[in-house]
Amino acid sequence: NSGARIGIADEVKSCFRVGWTDDSSPERGFGYIYLTDEDHDRISSSVIAHKMQLDSGEIRWVIDSVVGKEDGLGVENLHGSAAIASAYSRAYEETFTLTFVTGRTVGIGAYLARLGIRCIQRNDQPIILTGFSALNKLLGREVYSSHMQLGGPKIMATNGVVHLTVPDDLEGVSNILRWLSYVPANIGGPLPITKSLDPIDRPVAYIPENTCDPRAAISGIDDSQGKWLGGMFDKDSFVETFEGWAKTVVTGRAKLGGIPVGVIAVETQTMMQLVPADPGQPDSHERSVPRAGQVWFPDSATKTAQAMLDFNREGLPLFILANWRGFSGGQRDLFEGILQAGSTIVENLRTYNQPAFVYIPKAAELRGGAWVVIDSKINPDRIECYAERTAKG
Repeated sequence: NSGARIGIADEVKSCFRVGWTDDSSPERGFGYIYLTDEDHDRISSSVIAHKMQLDSGEIRWVIDSVVGKEDGLGVENLHGSAAIASAYSRAYEETFTLTFVTGRTVGIGAYLARLGIRCIQRNDQPIILTGFSALNKLLGREVYSSHMQLGGPKIMATNGVVHLTVPDDLEGVSNILRWLSYVPANIGGPLPITKSLDPIDRPVAYIPENTCDPRAAISGIDDSQGKWLGGMFDKDSFVETFEGWAKTVVTGRAKLGGIPVGVIAVETQTMMQLVPADPGQPDSHERSVPRAGQVWFPDSATKTAQAMLDFNREGLPLFILANWRGFSGGQRDLFEGILQAGSTIVENLRTYNQPAFVYIPKAAELRGGAWVVIDSKINPDRIECYAERTAKG
């Protein structure tokens, strides 16, 4: 999607004239553009203009607006873009929406990718608001060198806009079909339950020792001898989303006995957040910011809330493998919206319409404010809380 098209009325372009402030010094600027009396008679339907007569007797038609003889040259496309944006935003609330970015997506196209929320981006295609050359002209110097620098996966997959990135169209379509296999055929319909090849009565063989690896707990892991240790959900059913964003929280969809579910888990290791340098600011530089595990930061709390909203829209039961020590409440965190993000978690749990299970795994803990925002009292009709015997809380 290359954005809303603004055209040019060639019949006006070929004959308009400039009313200079000083005819002998054009560098002083102009006051208006106009048509001669003859040109106005010929293309009067293409412009809205008012008549002005000079002291010399010359008649000029000062152009107030350009209409053009061809329909759709002006703001009609902007009106249409706004209508599309409104419809797509409403569609997210009423049905399943997903955007697959297979080509350069600009302007309203970028907004649509976000309004539909669920988004898959091809690795070689950008999502941008303005082209890099236009930005360079605005800044007055060559700052950006490509569209990918502005809106490639290194940006969009790490800021929460893109759920999944894929190398090509085939992989993208495969991911779309797999995603659809987790959601009902219609809103409010039954979940697409399939027969699981992973026996539901098998034991959970992955047992954390000191810390709990969230991905191993979800989908299992091979031990040092190559033996698979089963996790809590069906083998090979977990599809992680938002993998590059807010890495201290793990979110995705899995299946439990063939039943699609949404999963939120916690990373226990310290993760590094890469903040790219902005070429538009000469004094900026790339930074690596450590993010402690088991702590909600503004981005990871927002990711948690967004995942809850998506799962609820898709009609999925929710499993939260809770292992948080609390929220990061420093000055920068409060400035960046940790309070708003934490409140959104509560609101999205309060309005969750499917069964929600909070489980504190072995070697995990749940403390203070982190407990408060996922407590069963938030939505007692939907939320059930469980804990392994050695868990702390």
